[in-house]
Amino acid sequence: MSRWRGWLARLRRKSEPVAPPPAPSPPAAEGGVVVVTVLGLGGEALEKVLEMVHRECRALGRKPVFVTDGADFAPFRRRRLVVEQVPDAALMRLRVPDLPWWLYEERLFALIGKRWRASAVVHFGRRPSEGCLSALNER
Repeated sequence: MSRWRGWLARLRRKSEPVAPPPAPSPPAAEGGVVVVTVLGLGGEALEKVLEMVHRECRALGRKPVFVTDGADFAPFRRRRLVVEQVPDAALMRLRVPDLPWWLYEERLFALIGKRWRASAVVHFGRRPSEGCLSALNER
């Protein structure tokens, strides 16, 4: 009988919920984080931008964080780069025009800004709206 009690006690301990550890804060490189928007870029143009930015940030001791509206993450994964995805708000406005996509997009940029606390922002491809840029720079 004691053998069963021990087994039940172990089973109960395993099934108790365990709080996950707190998420680590994003690491900041020596020179800080640079947010690089690559909205609308794909293919060879994206590959060239990623290679150039990765090389320059490594030389300056900075950590690049890319913001894309694309769905292909393979170029980022090959280089082990950090990427944040935002939807293409212009395309979403065409699909569902009665929703405030500009507000959703600005909120995403604000969250990215608060998460990474970038020391600089660089744009390649389509430039984000002024509302998104100001949201990105809010801390």
